[in-house]
Amino acid sequence: MWAIIDIGSNTIRLVIYVIEQGQPRPMLNKKYAVGLAGYVDQTNRIQDEGVQVLLEALTEIKTILDHIRPQCVFPFGTAALRNSANGAEIVSLIRQRCGLDIRILTGEEEAVFDYYGAQQDGIGQSGLLVDVGGGSTELTYFKDRKVLYGLSIPLGSLNLYKSQVEGLIPTLKEARRIKKVVGGALCQLPLSADQLAGQPIYSVGGTARTALKLMQKRYGLGGSNAYTRAQLKQFLLELENDPRDLTQYILRTAPERIHTLIPGLLVFQTVSKQYQSGSFITSRYGVREGYLVHCLEQKGVLS
Repeated sequence: MWAIIDIGSNTIRLVIYVIEQGQPRPMLNKKYAVGLAGYVDQTNRIQDEGVQVLLEALTEIKTILDHIRPQCVFPFGTAALRNSANGAEIVSLIRQRCGLDIRILTGEEEAVFDYYGAQQDGIGQSGLLVDVGGGSTELTYFKDRKVLYGLSIPLGSLNLYKSQVEGLIPTLKEARRIKKVVGGALCQLPLSADQLAGQPIYSVGGTARTALKLMQKRYGLGGSNAYTRAQLKQFLLELENDPRDLTQYILRTAPERIHTLIPGLLVFQTVSKQYQSGSFITSRYGVREGYLVHCLEQKGVLS
């Protein structure tokens, strides 16, 4: 057994894997909703309260690992630690208190590991892979199974909610502002619509999986892992027309994401419009599986 600890802006996850036929298979998945990005102050530091929440979760995870005793533990952090002014200090404190050596992934590394993970679930030869996290959004452009760009913008579902939304869900004006902010960031990237026009977007991560669940239920898609940009647009229009009804719908489906889900969906909508993609295909695997495969290849366990 092999363990991954993923410290994100919204959640911390402990996932225990076994390797079957050369591919990782999750056996245990435990989530801690910590919302680290919500503890970032005006000096871009994670406040002491947030650090304490993080340490409490990791202490519990360490206790679990001491009982399970996996062959190796691979802990990593993404946007919350990467973008915070005191990220290195927190990593040092975690090492002292919990005995865990956290690797902070760069935005490019996170994007590339997203692709490695999605490969384990089967994706096409070429396309754009998008992961909307809590504190950043990663975009991986690949062609003929080769990564050409691994990119990251520091805009995610939680920090967009924190910076742009006053209530529980975005108003029409706030939604337009979120799309404008995201669109402006995308325009700075070295990707053109001509490179991607007509290709699906492969979506990974918690926001992507929750979006798929909502679309499956709302539009009767059954077990399909795909939905269209038109369906996403219709879903967001329903929110504008009857926010109370759709808020209740989200609460029944993913209550822990009630405040961050709509900002995340607006990011997906903006990306799909920017790159003229008409559909989304959701992968079960992403950065965690990609990072695990990378680490096991380095150890010679996988080739």
